[in-house]
Amino acid sequence: MFAFRNKTVSPVSGQTDGGARAPGDLPVEPVNIPTEFEDVRYMLHCWQAARINTPLPSYEDFTLGNMGRFADEIAVIHCLPGEAARILRAGKLIRSIIRLSGEPSPDLAPDLGEVPFVFRQAIASAIGRSRLLGEPSLTLCRWLIDNRVSTVEIVAFPLSCRWSGEYSLLIMRPRKAQLNLPKLLINASQQGILGLNPVAGEDGLPRDFYILSINNAAARFLGSQPDLLQFTLLSQAFARLGIGGIPDRLLRAACGEPIEPFELAYQLDAHPFALQVGVDSADGILAVTLTDIRELKSRVTLFRSLFDDNPAPMYVRVQGGEGFLNVNEAALRLYGYSREAFLELGISDLCADGPADGLEEKDAASPETGPRHRTADGRIIDIIEYASEVLVDGRPATLSTIMDITERRRAEAHVTYLAHHDPLTGAANRTVFTREIERAANNLAGGGRAFGVLLIDLDDFKIVNDTLGHAAGDAVLIEVTKRLKKRLREADIVARLGGDEFAILAPGLESREQIEILAGRIGQELSSITGVEGSPIRIGASIGGAVAPIDATGADDLLRCADLALYRAKGSCKGVVRFFEPEMDVQVSNRRSLEMDMRNADIASQFEAHFQPILSVQTGKLCGFEALMRWNHPSRGMVPPLEFIPIAEETGQVDRLGRWMLREACGQAVSWPDPLMVAVNVSPVQFRSGRLFEAIEEALRDSGLAPDRLEIEITESVLLDDSADNLALLRRLRERGVRIALDDFGTGYSSLHYLKQFPFNRLKIDRSFVREIDNSPESLAIVRAIIGLGASLGIDTTAEGVETTAQLERLRAEQCGELQGFLFSPPVTRGNVAGIIGAFFDEARQVA
Repeated sequence: MFAFRNKTVSPVSGQTDGGARAPGDLPVEPVNIPTEFEDVRYMLHCWQAARINTPLPSYEDFTLGNMGRFADEIAVIHCLPGEAARILRAGKLIRSIIRLSGEPSPDLAPDLGEVPFVFRQAIASAIGRSRLLGEPSLTLCRWLIDNRVSTVEIVAFPLSCRWSGEYSLLIMRPRKAQLNLPKLLINASQQGILGLNPVAGEDGLPRDFYILSINNAAARFLGSQPDLLQFTLLSQAFARLGIGGIPDRLLRAACGEPIEPFELAYQLDAHPFALQVGVDSADGILAVTLTDIRELKSRVTLFRSLFDDNPAPMYVRVQGGEGFLNVNEAALRLYGYSREAFLELGISDLCADGPADGLEEKDAASPETGPRHRTADGRIIDIIEYASEVLVDGRPATLSTIMDITERRRAEAHVTYLAHHDPLTGAANRTVFTREIERAANNLAGGGRAFGVLLIDLDDFKIVNDTLGHAAGDAVLIEVTKRLKKRLREADIVARLGGDEFAILAPGLESREQIEILAGRIGQELSSITGVEGSPIRIGASIGGAVAPIDATGADDLLRCADLALYRAKGSCKGVVRFFEPEMDVQVSNRRSLEMDMRNADIASQFEAHFQPILSVQTGKLCGFEALMRWNHPSRGMVPPLEFIPIAEETGQVDRLGRWMLREACGQAVSWPDPLMVAVNVSPVQFRSGRLFEAIEEALRDSGLAPDRLEIEITESVLLDDSADNLALLRRLRERGVRIALDDFGTGYSSLHYLKQFPFNRLKIDRSFVREIDNSPESLAIVRAIIGLGASLGIDTTAEGVETTAQLERLRAEQCGELQGFLFSPPVTRGNVAGIIGAFFDEARQVA
């Protein structure tokens, strides 16, 4: 039981060595274990006192004086190397606890193997831990005494001795608290248990029952607590549940009649209850068990409902046999039989493939079978049968759910078609196109034909969706597919990759010239689409092309080349065809590098706010500044906004940059003279983020700038994205006092509907019209119309990009409100703003 160790253990560190420790190494803290008894603490103190100048106290020093006082509760254990531990002495109480008969003697000392297992393990644990720690150790051992669980403390004191081997002194003592195990087990049961004593009437027959004992579960079923129900009449408990009188079967059981389990139903807290009541008797006492069968009843009800009312055909048949036990209405409708006729059939009567049982042919790894069945009118149907094993009246049976897949088999071809084609247009989908281009690329290595790839993106398709609705957009996509197929050869493949993006694989076209001719025909064909559903439209196509093996030989590389060409075409102007050029890779690489630099950029150190003055046309007074973001890249220098703003919008960085710009602009403007305002451009992406209002609130709050000195500039695309939500946000800003300007007015839609929906504070005339105002009557007419429209609606107008005196005079003559441009000042750093403000406010100088 114990492994003998010829070593001592340090009481401080638990490390072993070959000899005694020096006195200075001994612990000074008393040994403390969680014992319940003061006597044991006294023994610990004695053990501690007896180990002065030695790792362990000697057997003689510690036991003398203690053996007599605690003789009944002490045992001495001796262990020699390679031998089982033996009990040299055991007190009367210990012998009683561990069921040891007779007093051990030195000659006939029993070993621990004669002790019950639970005590043997506990003693071994206590001694082993005391040996490891070099100090007394406590182990708790639980034992059943008179149906009560008693907890016995076993404390092992390690000792030294002049004789060979290891010696330990044990103290064993039961703790006072005991646990009523039967009561614990009964109360832990989820089944209600009652002990009932019959109460007889004058005729000597039982009329009621006295509750002798009741567990927690039974009390819960009766809506009360055990201590409130014990020693009361059962009829009183039943009366509170609305149960009138004692069930007759209980009274018969009290008379000695054997009773089968029965059901007791009642309401408890307005909820239905159902219990199965089991009864047994002994010496006139009834032992009653209560089992909650609500879930079982629900399952039975549910099964019946699921079977009888299930829209899926179902039948039950004898397991391994022919006959049917039951069938639901759905199965009768499927097979066309009456219930009586169906139940007279056997399973082989249904099988159209022969008498063999379909279940015997199914794959053991699958719950499905696929036989063919014959209906009453002779039709053959394809089915799938889902079978499971059930018990019917205690006998094994097979429940089968039948699925008629006759129509499904017919539809599988259509499903396969949809898996390879776009469901809207009928064109091949991305999966098919990718597979075919990989096949064509793989054939190149074996001398296969060259081929071309075109990627097509429709121009102005979003306008159709936004103005005419998605149904019109779908009609356009269908018409585009029809036109593309009209211009393609039979061997060519047209695919819709998603949205308004199409792709064409053209085998056998070996040069760019051939691909360019095809692309030109496609562009011409698509531009001829002028109407949809009675509404006029105008669309075109941007096309990117690549040729294998000239541009690339791998499928992925070839698609990337065509995609780069399409990106270049979309960045040029509408209706353009571009082919892959090697420098496109460099441009994309530079763009990705710039994107990565932006993600990692420290905004505060790299980005700057520049300010361009806004002046009154009529008075020449300074009205405020437009804040413009600039990126001073550490290695690239100043990056033009036209390069980094689109990247910021596409990558989601514009929200982070926009917050910084708002804080910077408001922080600068608060130091300007009170009349001056600051205008900040806001991207549509910031509207979509849902955090714009909080960003503006934060900038105003942190800076202290009055809301009416901040003007937010938006473009029409903000209203196109989600006009209802964005208009609601704009109204919140107006209510807050923030001014709203519509930028680049005159381009895009310039829809008067927006001016009707929302009262803008300012319309900004796009610089393209201002630039041509002197030599283009059309531009002058547009500028005049915008200024007149603004005046009529009470909206200020600002002309952008004013660069000449002639433009200034023309705008003054047209009664334009405000202007900005290089004629007066380019955007300046924040350090130069003070000089501009000083020039206007200190000298009161006006523009001539």
